[in-house]
Amino acid sequence: MREVMDVIDKDENYVYLRTTRTQECESCAMKGGCTLLGGPNELKLKAKNTEEVDVKKGDKVIVEMPEVPVVKLSFLAYGIPLIVFLSIISILYTLGFSDIFSFLAGVLGLGITYFLIHQYDKKKLKDRYLPVILQKLEKKIDLKLHEKGEI
Repeated sequence: MREVMDVIDKDENYVYLRTTRTQECESCAMKGGCTLLGGPNELKLKAKNTEEVDVKKGDKVIVEMPEVPVVKLSFLAYGIPLIVFLSIISILYTLGFSDIFSFLAGVLGLGITYFLIHQYDKKKLKDRYLPVILQKLEKKIDLKLHEKGEI
């Protein structure tokens, strides 16, 4: 999926982007839920800084959003820690340890699992699902084409 976003910052590795998610929010069943606390329908994210497209703060760019395996990543973030937590509690309780000790050991196992997932994410998934900047939009001509739906 391609989107038009604004460049809000840039460093040597990443370009930081912002967009107002108007099209996606219109079809969402929870529309308005994101702004419950007063925040706008904005999405802030970072993209890979490629040397092919020279951008600076304030530019509008066309960004290709990657396909993300939501179920796999959700299981990694929620399922595995929950399984570890429940397994530790069940095993220790079955072995005759007290409820509080079993619970605290489960919480410790949960924390260690999240730490290991964080390390895996930092090393293996670091830039895998980041959007890629395809091109920089010229101020007047390309914005008119985007509004017509041609881009």
